[in-house]
Amino acid sequence: MFNSLKASEPIFLRNLIIYPINGDTENGFNPLTIDETLSLKTGKFCELDTPDINKIIFENKNTSPVLMLDGEEITGSLQNRIITTSNLVEAESSKDIPVICVEEERWEEIGGFKTGYCSYPRIRTILAKSLYKKIDTQRLIWNEINRKLTATKTISTTSSMHDIYNNLQAEISRYLEDFHSLNRTTIGLIGVAGNRILGCDIFLSPKIYRKFENKLISSYVLDAIEYQRKSGNLPDVEKFFASIKSVSKKKRIKGMSKNIRVKGDGFLGQALIYNDCLIHLSAFPV
Repeated sequence: MFNSLKASEPIFLRNLIIYPINGDTENGFNPLTIDETLSLKTGKFCELDTPDINKIIFENKNTSPVLMLDGEEITGSLQNRIITTSNLVEAESSKDIPVICVEEERWEEIGGFKTGYCSYPRIRTILAKSLYKKIDTQRLIWNEINRKLTATKTISTTSSMHDIYNNLQAEISRYLEDFHSLNRTTIGLIGVAGNRILGCDIFLSPKIYRKFENKLISSYVLDAIEYQRKSGNLPDVEKFFASIKSVSKKKRIKGMSKNIRVKGDGFLGQALIYNDCLIHLSAFPV
């Protein structure tokens, strides 16, 4: 897979630069997303019998598996959470999903779970770091959300990441007003803003990538908003991408369903393996 990957000419969305990643890995695997499943009402999230801040259950009633990404947000119930590692829930099965809170000031039932946004790269970077060393992941994420609230001059009574997105939705829409989709061979992207690389997401196929495209690019926009006045030399995207490809080629891409850690020169990340295929990889600069 990684031998065929190429980063093509960048797309400019105001100060957000998107480098499409192209590959020839289309195949028949076509999992559903959280958004599709909840819309079809063929799956649901629920709290454990004894609620746990770091775990919820997903019940999949579909005849297809459901793919969920690290950083995807689930809102409602006792508090808003994000998924900590990419997961695939088999057809007609249930699975405990590891999550972490992105709403510090609420532990109160407000109704069932709903789909949300995808965490912006700075939060997903914290999730990646937590795979490699013992850190106070929850405190770091709460601190980051409070920093973001201050930086974007956003108000949230519960220190909620969801409120940041809601309050900046008009600005996010302005970034995306002329954007439709990347080309049909795109299976991922690298996002850059100012003088920094924001992150990278790669999928098994264009079909799967397109299901997450708008959600992911919106999350990259949320970080880019902060770097509108940042200047300096563009980062070395080619070196970053080469490092990801080099390390990933050496990984044992084998297994029915598992997460693996991915670490290389200048980045940390994680990857989801299913049926001996790499379904999703995320990587962030460190």
